[in-house]
Amino acid sequence: MRQRMMEAQLRRPAALAPYVALARPATSEGWPLRFETADDGADDGVRQIELGLDRVVIYRRVAGVAMKAARPLDAYRGLAVALLDPEGDDDGVVLVLVHEDPALSVTLYSAPHIDDVVAEWRGWSAALGRPMLVTLADGSHQPAYAMVGRLVIGEMRARRARRGALKHRRPSVYRRRGAGRTGELTVHRGERELSARD
Repeated sequence: MRQRMMEAQLRRPAALAPYVALARPATSEGWPLRFETADDGADDGVRQIELGLDRVVIYRRVAGVAMKAARPLDAYRGLAVALLDPEGDDDGVVLVLVHEDPALSVTLYSAPHIDDVVAEWRGWSAALGRPMLVTLADGSHQPAYAMVGRLVIGEMRARRARRGALKHRRPSVYRRRGAGRTGELTVHRGERELSARD
């Protein structure tokens, strides 16, 4: 049933907007996202994308044959930001979920200006758990930040110098009250009590 619905959607020509602006779900119930993107290799120039938190499924029709390509999200290298027209004067940017096979890469955001691209880049990276990548002039990608696995390596900070007014104060650990003596108390019997009288 689901396959027939997807095939029916693939047969229907769609008028796509020139730029892509997907809304990220705020909760886990909003996943997977289903949307259409342009595909020059498909029969009607459109492919269906199903983007989940664990996998990406691409539906398209080529030469009358319906195709489905499912890949785990871990197979994607990360989210790369690039210029739409690197050699031209256009300031348009695109945010792509990058796969080793360019046919499986998915565009998540594109705009005619660079105003919101950093917020979208960080938001999609956090939502999908994939690293942020920068597209170089030769078309290759490299991480935007130094990383070890999925951890971003930050700059090492020097220890803060203790120059405050309380630098020479005795540590509070020494001011703590000591434990009381254990055992029986000494009782003095038969002694005369001395008291001061007016």
